[in-house]
Amino acid sequence: MDLRHLRYFVNVAETASVSKAALRVHISQPALSRQIHNLENELGLCLFDRVGRRIRLTPEGEDLLERSRDVLARAEAIRERARQLTAGAVGRLRVGATSQTFQSVMAGFLAEYRRSRPSIEVTLTEAGGVRLLDLVAHGDLDLAVGGILPGARFGGRLLFPIRLLAIAAAGRRWKQRATIEVVDLADEPLLLLNRDFGTRQLFDAACRITHIRPRGVLESNAVHSLIALAEAGHGIAVVPSTVRFLSRKIRIMPIVQDGKSLGTWSAVVWDLRRSLPVYGEAFIAELEAYTRRTFPGKPFNAVAPPLPRPRDHEDPPTVRRR
Repeated sequence: MDLRHLRYFVNVAETASVSKAALRVHISQPALSRQIHNLENELGLCLFDRVGRRIRLTPEGEDLLERSRDVLARAEAIRERARQLTAGAVGRLRVGATSQTFQSVMAGFLAEYRRSRPSIEVTLTEAGGVRLLDLVAHGDLDLAVGGILPGARFGGRLLFPIRLLAIAAAGRRWKQRATIEVVDLADEPLLLLNRDFGTRQLFDAACRITHIRPRGVLESNAVHSLIALAEAGHGIAVVPSTVRFLSRKIRIMPIVQDGKSLGTWSAVVWDLRRSLPVYGEAFIAELEAYTRRTFPGKPFNAVAPPLPRPRDHEDPPTVRRR
């Protein structure tokens, strides 16, 4: 059934005149009469009684009028929804991030984003970096945010540097230190993240290069547990700068290696095989703008050498739209 037939039927019923309805729907009177006749043949019903030059709805026509109006309203609602989707005004976006990124970046950003785009539904998933890339690759996430640099099959935009930090109890020993070399940690009791953390892998690689064997006393998935133990004097915690620090009883020192800052970059990543909706591209742009204004660890830029951008990602890939 052609929706135009229903629109013609409703207009003839509302005006009780083929000639008036023809003017309203912008076709000729004979053409409109043929369209109504075709609809009656398709339905096997007589919709109008014709008495001289006047027409009126039959009981069957009365019954179908409200249903026809309902179908036309639903069709218009679908068209309007499609217009909003095309404009990026509504939609659903699946976003994943690491726990530290949720705490220090996404919580504040999403509050702003939802105020400016209340009709975009954002669903969230927390996972580690490797798991996030798997979820993006399998199509379970549209975007992933964290210390996960894009690979050959992933597009991405760099957001901000993630430094490796040494956390020690506040006291005279570290008071004059703005940064700390990896080799200076060789004999210290260390509180480390588990080896599946990307920043832990970076620290281990730096230790191998400098030919030191770190003296780890605890490995944990819980960053704040490491910081609490460091605050109590049980060792030095090695954590990423994406952590939100709440205590003032600690000394925070960016870790350097031969005078160069040690760390990686946070990025927002998507699968190049799949296209992103308009509102997904807008989400990336707004997240970039947000992290240019503020990001965790930004104050350390003033006390430690800058962290170089990865050379392969200086020019951000183009987002594929749908």
